[in-house]
Amino acid sequence: MKPWAWLFRGCSAAFAILVNVGCGNEPGASVDRAGAGPVVTIVDSVLLDENDRFYLGNPFSLVVDTADDSFLISDFFENRILRYERDGKLRQFYGRSGDGPGEFRSISTAFILNDSVVVGAGNRRNLLQLFSKHDGTPVGEQLFSGRPGTGGVSVVDRGVVFPTRDLANGTIAAVWRYPETAIDYVVPLPAPYQRSVEGLGRFAAFQSFGSVVAWSDTLLSGMSGLNEIYLSTLDGVLLDTLRLPNTLRRSVPPNVQELFDDLQSFSSMTEMFAVASSMYGLYRMSDGSTAVLHHDSSLDGELPAGNITSDVYLSIIAPDRTTACVDAPVPYSNEMRPVHTVARDTLFLLDRRLNEAEDDLLTWVRAYRIDTSGCIWLDLD
Repeated sequence: MKPWAWLFRGCSAAFAILVNVGCGNEPGASVDRAGAGPVVTIVDSVLLDENDRFYLGNPFSLVVDTADDSFLISDFFENRILRYERDGKLRQFYGRSGDGPGEFRSISTAFILNDSVVVGAGNRRNLLQLFSKHDGTPVGEQLFSGRPGTGGVSVVDRGVVFPTRDLANGTIAAVWRYPETAIDYVVPLPAPYQRSVEGLGRFAAFQSFGSVVAWSDTLLSGMSGLNEIYLSTLDGVLLDTLRLPNTLRRSVPPNVQELFDDLQSFSSMTEMFAVASSMYGLYRMSDGSTAVLHHDSSLDGELPAGNITSDVYLSIIAPDRTTACVDAPVPYSNEMRPVHTVARDTLFLLDRRLNEAEDDLLTWVRAYRIDTSGCIWLDLD
């Protein structure tokens, strides 16, 4: 048994406040809601090579390197980034635990710069660590402020745009003018989060992750605990607020912050998990549309021994940002926290199942075709 396997037996929720895990059913070939949302169909499954030395303990982010279609996966448990070939064979790793150059304390998201540099973000040290993509050698570091998000990093003419909830600056996105060291912190922290931070803070802590996606002149950003998506310039000037309709996933109550920060609202953690959908990803599509991923999580029992299940839903915002095709259920085994990305108009998701005979976990990357040809497009509020 690998040293981390016990963490997931029975889908233990020891880290539930930080990351959602789940137990569920075998993924089917496709899931569709007739005549409304997108159709999501599995078109490929890649089993990742793992052993006692190189394994995925607690994956945080998944990136597809479009230069060669390999997979980069940041691992919160081992504080490193593993690189897998498209056939699932391990090719390279970047970083390790520690406080020195190229080392992480609490790694979060990863991304690629200029087809030559792999970047990993560390929470506790607030450093972006840079590595040579080809041999894993540390090649630099960059200080940043805030807490990195879970979904979406965009490289545009102005630099690198990534999500970071920054209480000091009161913002939720950052524009790093790479290769310079300057970072602009943009898009105001939404009012419910501001109120929560000034008060009890439970909502801001429970729904603490952000997402962002950028184009050459604008960006979309949002926080996991809200339904609103903010359209702004790259300087952070707000242009519009988009409210994504829901048909299958849970809605977000208009008073969600007040509910979480009122100690009398919930009698158990189970009730807290059942309140609302959480947005965990914004991704750019080739036609200018935006893919949005939501998680509907439920807690069976109570922490720390309870099990958390998460239904994943995909929505597509049209290029003109006036309509959306919403709530395609994404099929997967649901025995871990959903980790996903979108590349070349394909949805990729890490999918794990417990192999009880070996007392171990097997990890696949599932690839899904996204079909919007049968969509009913709903107006954005």
